[in-house]
Amino acid sequence: MLTPDQKELHIKLEAELYRIRLDPKKDIDRPPSILSVVERKGTTSTYIPVFSLGDLSLIQGRQKSKKTYFTSTLVSQMMSKRYKKLHAEPPKETTIAVFDTEQSDYYAQITNQRINKLSNSKQEYYYFPMREKNPKERKDLIEFFIRGHKDKISLLLIDGVVDLLFDFNDLKECTLLVQWIMTITKECNVHIVCVLHENQGDGKARGHIGTLLAQKAETVLRIEKNATDWSRSTITAKDTRGKQFMDFDIVIDGNGIPHLTEKEEQAEIF
Repeated sequence: MLTPDQKELHIKLEAELYRIRLDPKKDIDRPPSILSVVERKGTTSTYIPVFSLGDLSLIQGRQKSKKTYFTSTLVSQMMSKRYKKLHAEPPKETTIAVFDTEQSDYYAQITNQRINKLSNSKQEYYYFPMREKNPKERKDLIEFFIRGHKDKISLLLIDGVVDLLFDFNDLKECTLLVQWIMTITKECNVHIVCVLHENQGDGKARGHIGTLLAQKAETVLRIEKNATDWSRSTITAKDTRGKQFMDFDIVIDGNGIPHLTEKEEQAEIF
C-alpha cells in the first residue's frame, strides 16, 4: 500500500508522463532553420539545414585548424549575405553572441573585428572574452545573457565549451553541462554552437563532453587542415540528423579574410 507521499509522487509522475506523451495524430512543425549549407548543381540550389532554433551543434577540429576563422564566417553570415556557400535566415532584429573562453583580449578583439568587418551589419551582436573566468562564472554569465535576451537571441557560440567544466573527463559533470545546454536551447529557442578540440589520434571530440555533445547535436562539423596548403582547411559534415552535404573548404587570403569554396577549387571572391 502506498504512503501519502508515494501516492503524491505517483500522481505527479503519471501527470508528467501524459503531458509529454506524443500523439501520433498530431503534426509537429520542423523548427525554423537559421543556417543552411548551399549546394548547387547547374541552375538548381539545394539548401541543407545545419542550425535550427531550439537545438545545438558541435564544431570540432585540432589546434590551429582554423576553427576560429570558420566560426567567424558562420557568425558573420547571420548578419550578412556574404557567403554564397551558406544561407542564413535568422529572425528579424535578432541577437547574436560569441563567448570566447580561449583567447586573450588581444586576439579575441582581432576575431571580434574580423566578424564585424565581414558582416558590416546593424544586427545586435556581442562578443565576450571569458578567459580569466572560472567554469562556474562562465556558465552563469552565459545563462544570464541568454535569459536576458530570450525574446530576440537566435544564435550563441561558445568557443571553448570544455572551459565550462572543471574536469572534462568527469562523466557526471559533463552530463549535467550537456543537459543544461539542451534545456536552455529549448526554453529560450536559441541555437547554441559548441566548439571543441579533438583528440590527436582518433579524430573524436575530446573527452566525455565531446562524446555526449556529438550524441545530442543536430549537426557535428569537423574542420581539418589541408596537408599541403597552410591557408586552406576542409569542412566535413561528420554527423547530421538530416541530409549530409559535400565537403567544402575555407581559404584564408593574404589579408587574413576567410572565403568559402568548393573543395580544392578557388576561393569565392567578393
